[in-house]
Amino acid sequence: MQMLFMAHSGVRYLVLLAGIVALVYFAYAVASKKGDARTARIVGSAFTGLIDLQIVLGLLMVAFGLFYSALIGHMFMMIAAAAVAHGSMRFGRSAPDVARGNTIRLLGVAVSLALVVGGIMAIGRSVFGSGSPTLI
Repeated sequence: MQMLFMAHSGVRYLVLLAGIVALVYFAYAVASKKGDARTARIVGSAFTGLIDLQIVLGLLMVAFGLFYSALIGHMFMMIAAAAVAHGSMRFGRSAPDVARGNTIRLLGVAVSLALVVGGIMAIGRSVFGSGSPTLI
């Protein structure tokens, strides 16, 4: 269980890093009115893929018995973050032009990152801190 917790806690940093990279890329693409569909797909897929991995690790922790009431808010916020990330990448890809698609993706990544930060704080953790699992 400890190894699973450490993996879940560690992947959080990768999610945040990928989110910041995506935020910077899409902000640059919107500001410069340039953007490559292939790069947007890669950056977006990395971010959403890491969020998905994080959700799987979290659900495994719950399945193996690590559950307390504060996790309900955490789980809902993280699932909402994944839904927003996936939705914005999907709608950004089908936008009529690249600039509009990048704007949609930028907003989606920003909202998703805000939900991730809120979800981390919902269980009383610091965004960049670490600690042992809370068992209440």
